[in-house]
Amino acid sequence: MPRWLRYSTLIAISFASIAMLGLAISLFNPKLFDRYFPFLLVLNAVIAAVLFCVVTTLCLRLARRQRSKQYGSHMTAKLALTTALISVVPTLTVYAISTAFISRSLQDSFSPRVEASLDAGVRITQEMLAKQEQSTQELARDFADALAGTPDSLMLHDLLKLLEPHSGTEALVLTSTGSAVAAAGSRINVLMPDLPSQLQLKTAKTTGIYSIVDGDTLFEAPEATGGSSDLRIRVIIPISTLHAPSLSDFKTTGLLAKTASSQQLFLQLTQPVDKTIGLHAATLVAGYREYQQLAYSQSSMATLYALTLSLIVLLAVFASVLAALSFARRTTSPVMQLAEGTRRVATGDFMPIREFQGGDEINVLTRSFNSMIKEVSEARRGLELQRLQAEQAQAFLERVLGNISSGVVVVDHWYTVVTANQAARRIMGEQNVMTGASLRDTLPEFVSTLEEYQHRESIGTAPEPLDFELEQNGVTIPLYLKTTPMQLGTQTGSVLVFDDVTALMKAQRATAWGEVARRLAHEIKNPLTPIRLSAERLAWKLHAKLTEEKDLQLLQRTTNTIIEQVDTLRQMVNDFREYARMPAASLVPLNLNEFMETVLQLYHDAGHAISFVPGEGLPEIDADPAQLRQVFHNLISNSLEAVTEGELVRISIRTEALESQYHAGAIGAVKLSIEDNGPGFTDKILNAAFDPYVTTKPTGTGLGLPIVKKILDDHGAAIKLKNRSNEETGEILGASVEIVFKVSRLEHNPISN
Repeated sequence: MPRWLRYSTLIAISFASIAMLGLAISLFNPKLFDRYFPFLLVLNAVIAAVLFCVVTTLCLRLARRQRSKQYGSHMTAKLALTTALISVVPTLTVYAISTAFISRSLQDSFSPRVEASLDAGVRITQEMLAKQEQSTQELARDFADALAGTPDSLMLHDLLKLLEPHSGTEALVLTSTGSAVAAAGSRINVLMPDLPSQLQLKTAKTTGIYSIVDGDTLFEAPEATGGSSDLRIRVIIPISTLHAPSLSDFKTTGLLAKTASSQQLFLQLTQPVDKTIGLHAATLVAGYREYQQLAYSQSSMATLYALTLSLIVLLAVFASVLAALSFARRTTSPVMQLAEGTRRVATGDFMPIREFQGGDEINVLTRSFNSMIKEVSEARRGLELQRLQAEQAQAFLERVLGNISSGVVVVDHWYTVVTANQAARRIMGEQNVMTGASLRDTLPEFVSTLEEYQHRESIGTAPEPLDFELEQNGVTIPLYLKTTPMQLGTQTGSVLVFDDVTALMKAQRATAWGEVARRLAHEIKNPLTPIRLSAERLAWKLHAKLTEEKDLQLLQRTTNTIIEQVDTLRQMVNDFREYARMPAASLVPLNLNEFMETVLQLYHDAGHAISFVPGEGLPEIDADPAQLRQVFHNLISNSLEAVTEGELVRISIRTEALESQYHAGAIGAVKLSIEDNGPGFTDKILNAAFDPYVTTKPTGTGLGLPIVKKILDDHGAAIKLKNRSNEETGEILGASVEIVFKVSRLEHNPISN
């Protein structure tokens, strides 16, 4: 919930509580009701509208979260609905019962029985007062009859005498103008007589008697009686006979005024009603009047009570729903934080979630969750560090295994390949040692030999290492093999380490052939000169003695044959000597393009069309010019001799720069390619081209390519022989020789294009 909405809700609820309390108090206090009830009613209505807007806003927000399937919204809605129902249903039930109870109470309070009872009480009171009023009237008539004909001078005396048996009764004789003649009774009445009004005197004169109950709230407003409960019966009656007063009347004590013989006298008799009866009568009359007022406004009162109760219930319902939404939000917030934290942890994010204060179990759970993910994060970092270290070690091991020339294969107990390095895949074939492949299926002969070797090794009779010749695509690959047991989990496997000793054997053969060549050159060279000289001497001696042409031709032919064969043997001896005693290369920086132009100039002068495409920006190489010239002469001569006689010779040579694998933007090597249109290389030549005495020429020694290979090895260069073929038909188009030289200085040879 936003902060502004939370604060506005708290303020609205506070004002609502105060307003509801004031509204309830005003209902039971008439003064406060008349003064503050309308304002409080409007204030409660405004607060109810504000709470309704707040509740509607929260419900809409919750509905949007549910439509967007936001996590926790369904649980929040369910908890809020349950909590709201727990409070709203009882509130509405109490409201319904209270409304019915108020309506029933009002109906019972204003029932005909109650009204009849009040009417009966009022009538009884009226009858009691009427009887006492009638008694007072009779007493007043008696007093008037007794005072008839009494002179004014004796009027007070007679009044006092008449009032002696009637305590509390007051009497007043007055004229028609309202002037007091005589007064008797209480001291206050004598000093300050209660004079009647002219209307009362006129009524008494007209009707013969006037009677009234002073303080009777049944006929007078409460304000007229001053709110007093004392009742008096006032009776005014005219006195029938009057006479002229004597002189002594003016001196009589108690005479209040002179009267003319022509004035009418009236007697006013005042008799109090019993105080208890008066008090009960006043209470009864006040209750009766209030009942009449309430009965008159019964429907308005019922509406007012219902409106007040409805407004209070509405405020309570809105407050309950608001509290339920807030409670659900506060209750589910930790759960939603836990769910969000769990989702983030599942994606690898170990950031702590927001913690909630308090001792509730769910709040403690958020703090425990943060402690847990902190420990998990630390453990994960440790595992990640170990994994990185293991990966680095694995990568280092793979780089080492990938860069060594020895093949390494790890197999399990059933000779299933677990892993193999690049050299093993190159030597044995990618498909044979791929991970998961069984060597029993791919290399059965190798496994048979290996099992026999391991058995002999277990009894101590196995050689060290094992020599094995692997047949791969028609090529025999000699291997030196060593095995080491290795624990693979609960099983025992083996680590196979083997080397392709083809190059070693070739080197050994080359060394052996070099020694053979040296000895042959030494042994053969010595008799060649005498043989040649003897043949020439024999031809010279016999030429003069033979007369027949036939014999001369035979002599010439045989001696020429001996001389030619001696020359051939001499050339062979020279080749042997050259192969056996190859001088060390004297390497100097050399521009390969310029050097090739010089070499090819000799062939151009001889009429051979050889195309040359020099590479641009070619760096210098380290080479011995004399030996390198011998290499190119040998290769170009082979191409010229390979082309069928009568066919046009097409030889193309090109150079190009190769980018370094380790330094971006720098040249790492220079490649020279020689291509011809001859028949290409046979499989025998491709498999053993650089072995001594391997040749397809009738008169060749088979030492040309071995000499080329030896010279290039001394230069640190690599040579590769292959056939050019048509990709669609597979027809051989000619031979191709590629030589890769290392550059002289790597850092000074950036790629120009």
